[in-house]
Amino acid sequence: MTKILRVAWHEYRRHVFNKRFLMGLLSVPLVMLVMVGLVFLIFAMENNTTPLGYVDYSGLLADPLPAPAPEKPDKPVPILPFETEAEAGSALAAGEVQAYYVIPADYLSTGKLTVVHMGEVKAPARRQFYDFLSVNLLRDIDPAIAARLTEGAEVVVVSPDGSRSASSQNWFNVFLPMIAGLAFMIVMFSTGGYLMQAVVEEKENRTMEVLITSVSPNQFMAGKIIGDISIGLTQIVLWGAFIAVTVLLGRSSIDFLRGIQISSQTLLLVAVVMFPSFVMVAALMAAVGATVAEAREGQQVIGLISMPVWIPYMLMAVIMENPNSPIAIGLSLFPMTAALTMLIRDGLTILPAWQIALCAVIQVASAVGAIWLAGRAFRLGMLRYGKRLLWREIFVKN
Repeated sequence: MTKILRVAWHEYRRHVFNKRFLMGLLSVPLVMLVMVGLVFLIFAMENNTTPLGYVDYSGLLADPLPAPAPEKPDKPVPILPFETEAEAGSALAAGEVQAYYVIPADYLSTGKLTVVHMGEVKAPARRQFYDFLSVNLLRDIDPAIAARLTEGAEVVVVSPDGSRSASSQNWFNVFLPMIAGLAFMIVMFSTGGYLMQAVVEEKENRTMEVLITSVSPNQFMAGKIIGDISIGLTQIVLWGAFIAVTVLLGRSSIDFLRGIQISSQTLLLVAVVMFPSFVMVAALMAAVGATVAEAREGQQVIGLISMPVWIPYMLMAVIMENPNSPIAIGLSLFPMTAALTMLIRDGLTILPAWQIALCAVIQVASAVGAIWLAGRAFRLGMLRYGKRLLWREIFVKN
């Protein structure tokens, strides 16, 4: 066990304290910060706080109630009354208002009004004026009913067991498991690539001759896989911590972040499905490294391995239309597609316990089989410098 841990620590330290790894680790937070910055920049560009004006010929706004406070990140826009259109036009020409509305005498019967502007009136300002108008139209109705009418309808879909809900306020929860699965797969293949590269390099520079005198092939491969998994978990934990801090800080200004929920089903899938999938892919990467003669050839084989993994995303429309269809269940039980399919379905339905259990058993068995395959491939191919190991040779008894 000590030898396995030494190999694992060597593998972990060699990659984690490498500049390339650190740059990759920082790239995701930097990209997220840029994206968040762009979102806030767009919001800032949309928020024009120059006042709006109105000319009321209907008498509905003779003694107006104030406009309701806008939802963040919208900023309040003052709404000013004018006696005549000429007065409002002068204010518009002078830049004192960004636009003015003309409410005709027959507004209640026609529902039509006129807006005069010199530049585009952004959506936040338009929303605030219509909210101001709605509040005053509903002033004689019960305040509770008026508030519901002003806020509009919100349809909430609740799971049968009441554990999860989805609405316009927390729509992001439907896509959260899918995004988590995508991130997990990116980490899985990037760190698995480190393992394959390391095995190929050690074959090419002939360090195997030294290694096999002090550690068995199975111990060496087990240590490599543990180190590789630890590298991936380091990325996931640090990225997860960064995302958690971002969500906590952003809840005060971004509404949909307040409704983010991580269900117990999602956490269970990560533990019993995604983690064994991680081990399986890492072991397959190691097996590829043991069979090929050079790293470039290994990259081509990895492309073939990764293709089935992305099938659930190619069939996402089919899965989303019916997450409990036979094809969705079949993909959930196939080792290479199970992880992503289960996480896509997780955002859409409550997965039966038997499917989670069966998927977990299949993934664990596949991970164990992949480790055996990697160990055998390494044992047979470790001394074949510059030569390929045929896959059929791995399964031939000798």
